Amino acid sequence: MKTLLVFFLLVNSCLAKPLKVYLDWFLNPHHAALVVAQQAGIFEKHGLQVTLIAAGGSEEGSRQVAAGAADFAISKQSAHLIRCCNQGMPLIRVATLINKPLECLITHEEVNSLADLKGKRIGYTSSSVEFAHLSLATMLATVGLKLTDVTLVPIASGMVNAFMTKNVDALLSAYRTYELDDIRHYRPAVKVFYYEENGIPSYDQVIVVANRNHLENAKNLVAALQESVDLIHYSPEQAWGYYAKAAPEQDTPQNKIIFMTVANLLTQDVGYLPIQRYNEFATFLAASGILKADIPKDYAIDGAL
Repeated sequence: MKTLLVFFLLVNSCLAKPLKVYLDWFLNPHHAALVVAQQAGIFEKHGLQVTLIAAGGSEEGSRQVAAGAADFAISKQSAHLIRCCNQGMPLIRVATLINKPLECLITHEEVNSLADLKGKRIGYTSSSVEFAHLSLATMLATVGLKLTDVTLVPIASGMVNAFMTKNVDALLSAYRTYELDDIRHYRPAVKVFYYEENGIPSYDQVIVVANRNHLENAKNLVAALQESVDLIHYSPEQAWGYYAKAAPEQDTPQNKIIFMTVANLLTQDVGYLPIQRYNEFATFLAASGILKADIPKDYAIDGAL
């Protein structure tokens, strides 16, 4: 029986479809479902041989998929919509890994309300400047302020350092799983304003996009990711072992904490498309004026169907 199993795995490996999946940054715990699927042999079980490729941002992967040079890429709902409409990329959402915003606005301790940001310096970094500006404008509008009431400071790298040294008074588009945890380790009383609680409709932070003209491997990928997410939910310690094996340089107590946080954030149903919520967010973007063309009807599908 063991010989037959080994033979089956070898044959399956030989027949596996090679796929390139671009990440949205360097490998990190947000990519847990992909890494665990790779290390646990789940991709192979579903007839896929997946290569994960680090990128300098989600736009790099989206461009590769749009050009047919990659099969899938990690993105986020806001950037995905902007690229489909403003850049004409033939992309389509096929899966979601984290179905809530991770981005937030972090401020120094003396800020008690968004109104206190008037005249302050706000640092930000984002793969989508349009969405960053819209997010801040929306949040400020809830207290009667405009973008012209603050000073925006682009930060190429070192967001936490810029905040800790008080070069900026607040950080926009900071991740609650990274920058917020890092800053709170040293200054637990900093204030945080979550996007979805301050005027911005909820959206999917981590999604998988494909070229809408090449969906032949989408269903298998979604099935594999679902199995991986189920494993992570059921046995997070085992899943962490797979991740640490794939990235031993990240095998630290802090990264394990982030991994476990991400494990709890992973969606229950990877392929499921919440149409009403997607439409509400699309309407929000369209009403803002940052979309330069109509939203394609096929910019998102239920990947499990």
